[in-house]
Amino acid sequence: MEREKQLKHSNVNIRLGFHMSVAGSVSNAPLNAGKSGYGDFQFFPSSPRTWKHSPIKSVDISMFKEYTKKFDLIAFAHLPYLFNLASKSEDQRSKSIEMLNNNLERCDVLGVHYLVVHLGSHMGSGFNEGKKRIADSLNEGIAHHKAMVLFENTAGYKNSVGSRIPEIADIADSVDDKNIGLCLDTCHAFAAGYDLRSEKEVSKLADEIEDFGKRTLKLVHLNDAKYKLGSGLDRHWHLGKGEIGEKGFVNMFKNPLFQKGCFVMETPVNSYGDEEYNYSEAVKIIRMVEEEEGIELSYR
Repeated sequence: MEREKQLKHSNVNIRLGFHMSVAGSVSNAPLNAGKSGYGDFQFFPSSPRTWKHSPIKSVDISMFKEYTKKFDLIAFAHLPYLFNLASKSEDQRSKSIEMLNNNLERCDVLGVHYLVVHLGSHMGSGFNEGKKRIADSLNEGIAHHKAMVLFENTAGYKNSVGSRIPEIADIADSVDDKNIGLCLDTCHAFAAGYDLRSEKEVSKLADEIEDFGKRTLKLVHLNDAKYKLGSGLDRHWHLGKGEIGEKGFVNMFKNPLFQKGCFVMETPVNSYGDEEYNYSEAVKIIRMVEEEEGIELSYR
């Protein structure tokens, strides 16, 4: 998909993009996002499936910054999957703190302003214990950083922490570091019981987000859900082809809260759909909202 543009797009209200591969070099994420005409992108600053990490070469750092600026992109880093500050295991929590600090350092070096984190699992000890462990870990272990930590909502699976927005706000209020924001994943929200197919429910969700306090919604993971409402299953699917469906995403973009900001898709790569399909579907949904609401939404 080649939609390379050299124009500045700082005035767009809605930025669309994907989680991009860093295979070969971390700089390939903004390069390929820019060539595809996206407005933003997400990437893993370190390996998503191991505690180990390798230093980023200075040339790759320079190229990452160059491409991000050249294509007028907003970058979001995502913490690896092993991270779990709510864990009962002291070893896992210690490794998670080290991983968080390392990735925050990488964000600062790369000039990335946001780092998405999963809140993890309390492993059967209950929400309050999980919340305390998260807050204690962050209050005692997190180093100084410039990047904002974005708490992502979970899908409501067994023992998960932060599947409801008020829960996430409760956790954030227990952390001394106030450089915290929110990342909303639509698949996770639906799996946790937020029915995006209802305009009324979308409005309630928006109200909960706006009640999050001074912390703000910085990113939406725009994913359909493979399984039914309240399933608790974190299974992303292609836009308009899952249980949320086009109607659910039309409802979202009808709400003023979601008519601006950054949206990143994490849809699977398989024969059923790819980036081209999902990007086109997102644009189609935005245009449907424009027609129904009689408004104009700028997007890229």
